[in-house]
Amino acid sequence: MSERTRVLILGGGFGGLYAGARENFFLFTPMLHEIAASDLDLTNIVNPIRKMIRHVNFFCGDVDKIDIDKKEVVVSHGFDRHSHTLEYDHLVLALGSVTNFFGLPGVAERALTMKSLGDAIQLRNRLIAHLEEADTECARAERPPLLTFVVAGGGFAGVETIASINDFLRDALPFYPNLKEEMLRIVLVHPGEYILPELGEKLGRYGVEIRPKTKVAAVRPNEIELSNGEKIVSSTLVWTAGISPNPILDLVPCPKERGRIKVNANLEVESVDGLWALGDCALVPDPATGKYCPPTAQHASREGKVVAQNIIASVYGAPKKPFSFKTLGALAAIGRRTGVARIFGVNFSGFLAWFLWRGIYWNKLPRMEKKVRVAIDWALDVLFTKDFVQFLDQRALAHTQTETGAAPWNREHLSTAEKINNRVTA
Repeated sequence: MSERTRVLILGGGFGGLYAGARENFFLFTPMLHEIAASDLDLTNIVNPIRKMIRHVNFFCGDVDKIDIDKKEVVVSHGFDRHSHTLEYDHLVLALGSVTNFFGLPGVAERALTMKSLGDAIQLRNRLIAHLEEADTECARAERPPLLTFVVAGGGFAGVETIASINDFLRDALPFYPNLKEEMLRIVLVHPGEYILPELGEKLGRYGVEIRPKTKVAAVRPNEIELSNGEKIVSSTLVWTAGISPNPILDLVPCPKERGRIKVNANLEVESVDGLWALGDCALVPDPATGKYCPPTAQHASREGKVVAQNIIASVYGAPKKPFSFKTLGALAAIGRRTGVARIFGVNFSGFLAWFLWRGIYWNKLPRMEKKVRVAIDWALDVLFTKDFVQFLDQRALAHTQTETGAAPWNREHLSTAEKINNRVTA
């Protein structure tokens, strides 16, 4: 070749990273709930992309425009948000998904989510702030909304999140003398009839209420209304009940269905030269079922490798490889060193499933440095109780603030904008 082929990959998740990779790090999302539950240090499930892909030019910025005719992508970055134009021969769309609140009243304004490292930190801070507030005698009347936590969505993200919330709160309670376990109320809301195989009984055994065939209808200050008319007194809703493809895909004029780009078995958009898509961005045909592949990390990481191979094949005129993969299994950690699993069609649960969950995801965690750090964290978790210190990003108090009494208390981590009766405690 007289010139190098320019391959531009948009996205640094499982798909984008495995193809070659908005953040300059790769977040290992299967372990995200362990950050919220204080099982792992927050830096141990993130890897700097620059350390992982040494032979790729990395650019941290936002996509503003995609011109498939000129084969250009306009991106912006920097404190002044200035723009650059990146030219390409092959463009890989691996931009992932975003949270969808479906326009439900109050959900977007009041719900927490669990898709990013910041989400996990915010949830952890919320749990601790509510325990601190509820432990005070002057907040006795406000304990029901403070100590009731609702998770919407009974998929793997929702189940593992509520299990982590349950573990964290019950392990922390002995250090709050005015709080008792019977004051906690933890509710999982799921629109389907079943949550995960064999799961309902075990979660209930640990003190988690399950509301199947039910949806969140609206969220108001200190109240969550369900589709069956039930109203739960709570000021914390964690939303894991819906996602949508990244809206940046709207910039690309090509065949789509429900916002996702249609690709062929080789993961290329047939109507557009040099355009590829995978992961949550794409509808990938599944030859085994005749439907589409599920947008899971198992599939996305393997799709990324196939895209890389097919781009190389297209450059050299070699045959392309169709994507084909059958899900190996599914695992979920449900707290108290218990898990559920379905491996090669066999369901089982208990300590073995939990141990397999940790072992398999530990093995998939990129870079040996992170594997060692996670292993150390897990070992320490067996020996010591959970750490319940908030991660705050506020600057230190200034002299003028302490003199005038204007020092801000960390109320932004409480749930309601109304700051619970507008009362500030000292």
